[in-house]
Amino acid sequence: MKRLLFQAVFLAMGMIMGVYASGDVGLDLMCGALVAVCCAAVGEYASGSWLAMTLIVMLDCGACLVPAWYLMLPIAAFNAASSSAVVDGSRFLQALVPRWLWLLPMTIVIFRSIGSHVPSDLSIIILMVLQTVLGFAAGLLCARCANLAREVRRLQDSRRDQIRRLRSQIAENDEDRALAVRTATLAERTRIAREIHDNVGHMLTRAIMQTEAAHVVAQVAGQEQSAQRFCEIHDTVSEAMTLVRKAVHDLKDEGTDFASQIETAAHSMDGAGPLRVRLVNGIDSAPTAVSRCFATAIREALNNTVKHSQARNVSITLRDFPALWQLCVQDDGTVRRSSAEAAAMQFIRPNDSTGIGISDIEERARALGGSAICGPYHEGWRVFVSIPKPASGSETTQPEKGAH
Repeated sequence: MKRLLFQAVFLAMGMIMGVYASGDVGLDLMCGALVAVCCAAVGEYASGSWLAMTLIVMLDCGACLVPAWYLMLPIAAFNAASSSAVVDGSRFLQALVPRWLWLLPMTIVIFRSIGSHVPSDLSIIILMVLQTVLGFAAGLLCARCANLAREVRRLQDSRRDQIRRLRSQIAENDEDRALAVRTATLAERTRIAREIHDNVGHMLTRAIMQTEAAHVVAQVAGQEQSAQRFCEIHDTVSEAMTLVRKAVHDLKDEGTDFASQIETAAHSMDGAGPLRVRLVNGIDSAPTAVSRCFATAIREALNNTVKHSQARNVSITLRDFPALWQLCVQDDGTVRRSSAEAAAMQFIRPNDSTGIGISDIEERARALGGSAICGPYHEGWRVFVSIPKPASGSETTQPEKGAH
């Protein structure tokens, strides 16, 4: 809009000087004003285009041929300065001629005014020259402002992009720091549990054995009172041992990382042959009982795959749904003929005594209120375990087979 305002002022000044010089608005002046208006409009919305350059050249050449058109030279100079400043380097030479072409008609008009010796015409020419130079300077100023505005927008975009990258980096650093703190906490809890188990647990076990031996000796010697005291000491130490075991299990459970436990179980058969295991873990965390159930199911499924099938690839997928956790272990191999019947017994008849591993998977799943389905699926075998999530405010506290 600033460009149009400048050019409107130059157009009004040209029309006023035209009326002052001739006393009327002639057809030549109207045609020149129309070309100047077109040049201003195209320069506003298509600055630097071939159409804008053509109109500038037309206005400059018209000023050389039609005397009344020289009053529109300020508009031509303004558009030449502002248009040539926005073109790229490959078109700079094309814009160089229109940029300075307004000097030719202005020079011609100056020589004509000097030859006419008319004071009024000379004053108008001087005003026209000053306006033309002012128009060219105003065009350069507008072009400079436009370039600065583009540079400011580019810097703002660059700054916003840097802020986004920094925020993303800060978020990643926070996640890494939180993961490191959690890993260190879990490792420290595991270490404490191990220390209690190896030191205090062994000493309490020895104390229990000593009290049992002393109790037997006292009974053999007929010292009933001493035997009774040794029995009471044995009960006290046994109760302490139970509390220590519970504390150790609580520390170990809190120190168990779900992802690392599943990762360890998924790679438990890495050295058993050319079996490729692909793990997709969509569960961030789960209760300890669920993690042990899934880890046991993964180990048993991989063990059955290695022993009873010709599979080369196994996919392990864990999904976290709003109401349940799911585990799916799928291989791509067929059962060996030599053990097809036994494997079918293990997978299809899990309650039979021959399928101890698969039966253990189903019992663990049922203990947590879930279910396990094991059997042929597509070209291989699949173990599918589903564990429901506890209700709000409750915890998964069902006993688990094999938990100590």
